[in-house]
Amino acid sequence: MSRRRRKAYYAGRGAGRFAGSWVIDGNSTSEYCAAIVHGLDEGDPAILDLCPAPLSGEWTGESISELSERYGIDLSDDDNAYHFEDGFADGFWDTVVLRAAKNGVS
Repeated sequence: MSRRRRKAYYAGRGAGRFAGSWVIDGNSTSEYCAAIVHGLDEGDPAILDLCPAPLSGEWTGESISELSERYGIDLSDDDNAYHFEDGFADGFWDTVVLRAAKNGVS
């Protein structure tokens, strides 16, 4: 993977970790955590939809140019955008599963 692609991937991964930290917190029940992990394992669309699409515009006030400036990556470039979103999803789900595990769910 090129340096540019790695930078996009890891920027997305960091953003995804941050977003994933909102899904499970200290108030989450073990049943809720288990339902998320089970749904993820089964490919349940309702669970998979928990992961936002970071470049879709669903984050109010964050245009592609603003995100590009924030992360120092040209996200209008399709290749960079692909790697950013891939890293975002990986970071998001890694964080969700880790937090579920800390809640006793494996």
